[in-house]
Amino acid sequence: MFNLEQQDDVLIITLSGKITADEVTAFYQSFETAIEAVDQIGLVIDATGFADMTGDAIARDISLELGLMDRMGKLPKAAVVSDKEFVAAAVRALNPLLPMIEMRSFKSDEMQAARKFAADLPPKKRQGAGIRMMDQSSPEVMGFEIDGYMEAEALLAISNDVLRRLEKDEELRALVKIKSFRGFDPHILTEKSFLKMKLGAMKKTRKYAVVTDEAWVKPMIGIVGSAMGIETRSFALAQEQAAWDWVRS
Repeated sequence: MFNLEQQDDVLIITLSGKITADEVTAFYQSFETAIEAVDQIGLVIDATGFADMTGDAIARDISLELGLMDRMGKLPKAAVVSDKEFVAAAVRALNPLLPMIEMRSFKSDEMQAARKFAADLPPKKRQGAGIRMMDQSSPEVMGFEIDGYMEAEALLAISNDVLRRLEKDEELRALVKIKSFRGFDPHILTEKSFLKMKLGAMKKTRKYAVVTDEAWVKPMIGIVGSAMGIETRSFALAQEQAAWDWVRS
C-alpha cells in the first residue's frame, strides 16, 4: 500500500507490502492533488517496507507517471530510502535520465539525512523559452537551443523542419545548446511525425555537438554516440564557438 503525507517542504511517500493496480491509481490521484498545490517541494520515498508490485500495478504506474512529466520540475530533489541494493542501483540509473530531479538513495537508518536532503530545495529556475531553432547562418549545421520545459507544439514544429531537411540532405550535422532542461510534454511521443524525425535523424546524423554546463549530459553523449555510430563531442557553454567550429569541420 501507499501512504502520502506532507511535512513542511517535503512530501513523504511510504510503500509497504505488495502494491496493486488499484492502489497505484488511488495514490496518483492524491499525489497529483498534492503537487498541484505547491510551486516546488522535496520528495522522500520510504521503501523500507516495500515487498513487490503486481504486473498490472507496474504498467499503471509507468502510464500515470508519464502523465505527470510536465510537473516533475516541481520535485527538484528526491530521496529514496531502502536497504535493498537493487533499489539503490535503480536510483543511480534513473538519476541521469530525469535531469529535472536530483535523486539520491539512503539506508533505513539514514531517514533524517534523507529528509534533510529532500528539504534543501534549490532556487526555483526560471521557465525559459523551451526549444527553438538557432541562427541559420551555418546552413550545413542544424542548431537547436533548449531552455526550460519543451511544449509539444514547439517540438512538433521543429520536427517538421527537420523532416524537410532530411528529405534533402544525405548527411546531417547538428548542434544542440542546453541552457536548462526541465523536461518535455510526453504527448509528443504519440506524434508520428516526431517519431519519424527521430528515426531519420539517427540514421543520417554524422556529427553531433552538445553545448551545456549540465553535468548529467556528458556521460550520456558518449553512450548515445557509440550506440548510433555518430561522432559526438560535448562543450561547455563558454566554448560554444569551438563547438560550431568542430561540427562544421
